[in-house]
Amino acid sequence: MRRGAEVARGSGARVHLVTAYPDIPSYRETIRSSAKAEAIDLREVAEGVLARAARELEAEGVEVEMHAREGDPADVIIRVAEELGAELIVVGSRGLTGLQRFLLGSVSSKLSQHAPTSLMVVRDD
Repeated sequence: MRRGAEVARGSGARVHLVTAYPDIPSYRETIRSSAKAEAIDLREVAEGVLARAARELEAEGVEVEMHAREGDPADVIIRVAEELGAELIVVGSRGLTGLQRFLLGSVSSKLSQHAPTSLMVVRDD
């Protein structure tokens, strides 16, 4: 997010924050608090995460739009980039290797093969 904001500030571009949540319509994450179970709407959670990130960037003078979509993260990012005619996708990489990468997949790897535009992968440390 930070690197994308730096690029945007340098070029006067707008940052589009994108996040994905599971595409299982009936999926609900349950939190047990005392004797009562509370269902959480994953779209609301995703939108909350984006809103916090957007506030941080807006405080730094960056223009931000948010996109919370259902689906596979890489597919969602590609779809939003295509819809917007994006010039650059900036994505973090957690550096998964070996079995973790095989089992969990890699958003940055999938984007490197299918993104409709240039891609900047920023290593998370």
